[in-house]
Amino acid sequence: MMDKQPLIVAGTEVPTPEGVTVRNYRDGEACRFGFRDRSGLPVTELVLHETVTRSAKKAISVLQQRELGVHLLVAPNGVVTQHGDLAHDRLAHAGGHNGPSVGIEVVNPYYPKYAGRDVPWTQVITAPWAHKGRYVVPTLPQAEATAQLVGLLTSGQVPGISIPRTWLGLSGDNLAMGRLDHGNTRTPGVYAHCYFQHADGAWLVLYAWLRLEAGLMEADAYREAVQLASGARRKINLSNVSRLPLRQGPTGASMDTMKRTTVTPELATLEAIAKRELRIETLKTRKSDSLDFHEVAVWSLKAALEAAFQAGIDAARSKGTRSCT
Repeated sequence: MMDKQPLIVAGTEVPTPEGVTVRNYRDGEACRFGFRDRSGLPVTELVLHETVTRSAKKAISVLQQRELGVHLLVAPNGVVTQHGDLAHDRLAHAGGHNGPSVGIEVVNPYYPKYAGRDVPWTQVITAPWAHKGRYVVPTLPQAEATAQLVGLLTSGQVPGISIPRTWLGLSGDNLAMGRLDHGNTRTPGVYAHCYFQHADGAWLVLYAWLRLEAGLMEADAYREAVQLASGARRKINLSNVSRLPLRQGPTGASMDTMKRTTVTPELATLEAIAKRELRIETLKTRKSDSLDFHEVAVWSLKAALEAAFQAGIDAARSKGTRSCT
């Protein structure tokens, strides 16, 4: 299993969101793109891109040949490689927005003709908003890793990064899927690359909005994003998407805040037992082997089962006892 590494921001290490695996450029497997130093300057924009390639290796090769670069690259399996300091490295990825922005590039062929066979991308939709009218949808792991990164970088909790969670393509209930009239103007917030150049990034913004603002679970957000984007033209109306109140954690919208979860008394009791007897912090699925699988001693398992059994007895007794008031 791949080791999880921190993000490098302003020369310091920043923990990554739960469930997101990062390899940074201090590791021998991730290169650092050529950059201009922007230390001390504000970083206020986040731009989401798609590569129009089928592999991270090819995407890196193309960027290097064109003397371009992005800070973060999301592979088909959702693993993220970091290719520049998010605060200090000014990379060429977004034209006039290069100076104050962080670029996230998602490996995706985009056009069905480039997808080929035996690839991880399984959905192609009819999408009048997309260039040439059909679009290869990024994988769920890619979409989720991107949303998690958007949540972290717009949380206000990362030193050296001051990107607000402002959805620049959103006007009222309508989310733009293409060029914005004001797209070339430097405005703090979250951009799809297509807001000012090319045709990519809009679907990723849609998925991130559904996770971070509407509070949908991963599978629900993915299905909703595919349905909303299918057949859409220049805008998608979000008024019928139910929104949930979100709890803001230390890194913005984390996995817990983004999931549609009801914590029942029974679940709270089981989690308390797991923490006390098994030293397991949560019973939520976090889609990471190191977080979801645990080695447990048989005596600890016995104690946890006994505690759960006793809790059930106590709950049944309490239900059978009527209040005297």
